[in-house]
Amino acid sequence: MINQPFTSKPHHQHILKEAQLVDAFHTLMTQVSLPQQLTTLSDEDIQRIVGSNATATKQLRATLHLAHLLAVPQKRQHVTVRHPRDIVQYCRDNIAICGERNTFLIGLNTKNMITTTEHIPEETMQRLTTYQRAVFRHLIIHKCASGILVHMLGANDINPSQQEISLVKKVVDAGDTVGISILDLIEATKTDYLSYKERGWL
Repeated sequence: MINQPFTSKPHHQHILKEAQLVDAFHTLMTQVSLPQQLTTLSDEDIQRIVGSNATATKQLRATLHLAHLLAVPQKRQHVTVRHPRDIVQYCRDNIAICGERNTFLIGLNTKNMITTTEHIPEETMQRLTTYQRAVFRHLIIHKCASGILVHMLGANDINPSQQEISLVKKVVDAGDTVGISILDLIEATKTDYLSYKERGWL
C-alpha cells in the first residue's frame, strides 16, 4: 500500500484520513518500546519521525491524548453547576479543542451535577433536525435531566449571529417538547465567555 503524503489535501485540508492516522501511529510505534511513551513525544519529535506538518501534528497529538485518557482509569469528578462560569471552568480544565470551534453537550442530573460530556460534530449542526436528534438522543441514553451546550472557540469573537441564536432557540423549544431542558448555550474562549441565559436570549 502506498502511503499518502501528509501535505496532500484529503477530504478536509486540516484533517488526516483514517489510513494516514494508522500509518502515522505505526511509524511512531517503531520509535518507542511501550505505547505509553507515545504521550511523552514532543511536537518536534512527531514531525521529525512522521514527516507531518503542524496541523497534522496537532491532530496526532490530540488523538494520542484521547487514547491515553481512554486507556487510563480516571477519577470521577463530581462537578455541580450553579452558574455558567462553572461550566466554562469545567470545559477549560477538561477539554482540549482542535480548530476554530468545537461544540460540546454537557449532560446534568437532577442535582445539576455533570454526568456526561459529548462532542457534537460541526456537520451535525448544519441541519436543525440532525442537531436536535444528536442532542436529545445523547441526553436520553444517559438519562440526563437537562443539558448545556458549549461552543469552545479558538478565536476571540464570542458574539453569535442572529441565525445562531435562532437555531439554539429551536433546539431549546424541542427540549420543552421532549421533557429535557436545555438550560444554556455558552460561547467560551480561553479568556472570555458569553452565556445565552445571562443575556436573556433563552
